[in-house]
Amino acid sequence: MSRNSHARRSLLAAAVAVTCTTIALSVTVQWAPDGPPPGERPPPLRPIGATVTTSDDRLLHDAEQRLLSDCMSRHGFTYRVFPLGDEPDSTLFPYVVDDEAWARRHGYGAELRRQRGALVKSDPNRAYFAALPADRKATALVAANGPSPDGLTVRLPGGGTMRRSDRGCVAESQRRLYGDLGAWFRSSTRVGTLQQILRSRVVADTGYQRSLGVWRRCMGRIGYAFATPAAARAAALSPVRPLPKGREIGLALAEVRCAVESALSRTARRLDAHHDRLLAEEYRADVETRDRLRAAALPRARRILSDVPQA
Repeated sequence: MSRNSHARRSLLAAAVAVTCTTIALSVTVQWAPDGPPPGERPPPLRPIGATVTTSDDRLLHDAEQRLLSDCMSRHGFTYRVFPLGDEPDSTLFPYVVDDEAWARRHGYGAELRRQRGALVKSDPNRAYFAALPADRKATALVAANGPSPDGLTVRLPGGGTMRRSDRGCVAESQRRLYGDLGAWFRSSTRVGTLQQILRSRVVADTGYQRSLGVWRRCMGRIGYAFATPAAARAAALSPVRPLPKGREIGLALAEVRCAVESALSRTARRLDAHHDRLLAEEYRADVETRDRLRAAALPRARRILSDVPQA
């Protein structure tokens, strides 16, 4: 199940950098409604569980980063556009590792995790922010995220609420890119949380549990006593005693073998698609709003990145 929302993606918070956040504005930007050409059908709804980073994802990310950089510059701060990274291995294989070639090369992805950690540490925005005097740091945080997490509120599907500012450069960038900041925040946040609900429903499904039992017995015959693929991954990637590279790859290959023999991989794919459809129907309004705003933002993103003056 080689599947790469990325999120579906926070800023200068917690002394990290302005790389993956959410932004707002003090002036309202009016956009002409962008959409598919006359006679062309709108794109199909994007699956809730989709984790593959697409060219559209990168386009929207880069455009938002450009807007963020411009906004921070107007406030007297430097922000460098930071590329959208690859999805972590945990989203590539949310249920079980089943790609033999990938497992033979990466195991459970310990080396890839170290590379991502090094990339984060090398982020020039992180170093820039860390070097600012205390008063400038505070000002930069306000410029990026607004003075307080107020202005936008969304009730989450799993319960609880999330709040964030409708001011600051993160909000400004998203308002300019997506047009309706409130609708984008609410729909993208709610749909983003559905991915975890989807995973939970799949692993709780009786079909998955039956195949999991077969997978567990298969792993036991090979010499591994793990109750779930998640437990095997956690053991391999333990921050205290991670497995050596060779043993990590050996365990991952055993998981792949048993994922196929037990039909756990095939069952998980089928159930993921099934529960994805059910959730998409249950939260159709949110999914349609998110996808409509994404589609309308694509031509704006191209104009932003080509430096064509905005209408």
